[in-house]
Amino acid sequence: MLPISAANSHFIAHLPAPSNYPNPLAKPISNKPNHLQILKKCTHLIQFKQVHAQFIKTPLHLSNTYLSKLIQALVDSGDLPYARQVFDQVTQPSTFAFNTMIRCYGTNNLGHDGIDLYIRMRHQGVDADNFTYPFLLKACSGLKQGKGVHALVVKDKRFSSEIHSLTSLTTFYCSFGDVGSARLLFDSMPERNVVTWTGIIKGYVKQKRYKEGIELFNQMKNYGVEINELTLVCILSACANLGALEIGQWVHEYTDRKRIFLNPKLGAALIDMYGKCGHIDKAYRVFKTLPCQGVYVWNALIGGLAMHGYGIEAIKRFREMQGNGIKPDRITFIAVLSACSHSGLVEKGKEIFHSMRKDFGIEPGIKHYGCFVDILCRAGLLNEAYEVIMNMPMEPNAVLWGTLLNACAAAANVELAEAAMERLMVLEPCNDGNYVLMSNIYAVKKRWNDVARIRKIMKDGRVLRNPGHSLIEVDNVVHEFMVGDGRHPSSEQIYDMLEKVVITIKEGYFLRSCLRGLITVGPPVQVESPVQK
Repeated sequence: MLPISAANSHFIAHLPAPSNYPNPLAKPISNKPNHLQILKKCTHLIQFKQVHAQFIKTPLHLSNTYLSKLIQALVDSGDLPYARQVFDQVTQPSTFAFNTMIRCYGTNNLGHDGIDLYIRMRHQGVDADNFTYPFLLKACSGLKQGKGVHALVVKDKRFSSEIHSLTSLTTFYCSFGDVGSARLLFDSMPERNVVTWTGIIKGYVKQKRYKEGIELFNQMKNYGVEINELTLVCILSACANLGALEIGQWVHEYTDRKRIFLNPKLGAALIDMYGKCGHIDKAYRVFKTLPCQGVYVWNALIGGLAMHGYGIEAIKRFREMQGNGIKPDRITFIAVLSACSHSGLVEKGKEIFHSMRKDFGIEPGIKHYGCFVDILCRAGLLNEAYEVIMNMPMEPNAVLWGTLLNACAAAANVELAEAAMERLMVLEPCNDGNYVLMSNIYAVKKRWNDVARIRKIMKDGRVLRNPGHSLIEVDNVVHEFMVGDGRHPSSEQIYDMLEKVVITIKEGYFLRSCLRGLITVGPPVQVESPVQK
């Protein structure tokens, strides 16, 4: 660490002549209250150095407050090395200064330096505050470190029930996929705010546990917690993936009722929800009302059109967005290639795929190759699809090989199916669907020995067939049912009703059969309907 006198000469010696300063700020800084305003106006490193030099020439270099503000300004400007240099000159850094540096290290993927700084902070007897642990969590690179911070929060009685620190912990657990630990912590919190609720809902949605995310959202509403835009985006994503139209419509009505501005992300989420719930007309109406139609919004609309088989319309919108000055991104190409796939537009799909690199400078990723392979497979061009998979610049994943296997099942192409299955047994050894498809392909060709072999592989590898399940939304609640499921609280009444429905269907089928027989064999006979009594 440099002594203050040495540091003074070091910084002053390296300052250029005043004439070289960008937008000179060289008005002497005294103990007047304008120095912080001047600091806020700095935009270049040389300006920060100039202000720092003036700090050094005055008693301000002895003030932790002023130096901490300088550190914060340097951190916000992105000059981490210089910020650390100033920090190391502070004889007794404040909690604010430590927090600022820890935050900076966490957001710049230098978490180990942030953790080291926290250790130094405690060794120097500097107390943590309610910002320290949230910033420290951002410096953690794994669950083990985060659980260590959790232990520190629990030990420090000041923060063991403090909402800011506990909310940061739930968000941390969710970000690493540990929704179970996040939920345990969430349920034990004495107080929760909108950030807490949104964080845990986002965690469930991110893990594709959409039903639980919607259940939490309903609880959030019942508790009267104010809902923000991020909450709405998260829940719309869950609705889109579950087909929960009623809840999605409630969100749309809520935005209208509360006059919430539909920014591009929220607008895109609404369009995506309506598209995936089968209402592309409503999706388009939302699109037309949005004041700002950025790339997110166009992507959602093109994706919805693609899903419903409006390939030509999707391509038309793809061209229109470019005409409006919106540059397509990687997601745009996934959507428009998907449109070509679902609508059988093979040549147009090829053209768009090859234009990515040539016209837009976008290197196709694994998902783009997946769409392209799907286009070829749906068109029956299995050999061409196989060549694309074998020659792509990255390692093919299970999705691509699975697409080829499905196409081989439709075409009964055993040779390519075996090639795909060989890879899938390595990539997805426990995916029962792949084995069933391969077995069916052999069965079509009457290769019963191979059918028996596949079944033996499944048995020996303990590959179990996953039971089918379905979802239904009733009164804003999503219910899930599996084959032979008796877990639902209303199972008894549901099965009683199903039995009555089956009887009614059978009676109707018998009646129609009789009518057809009478019409065919002899003159018409008046038959009394059983439902008229």
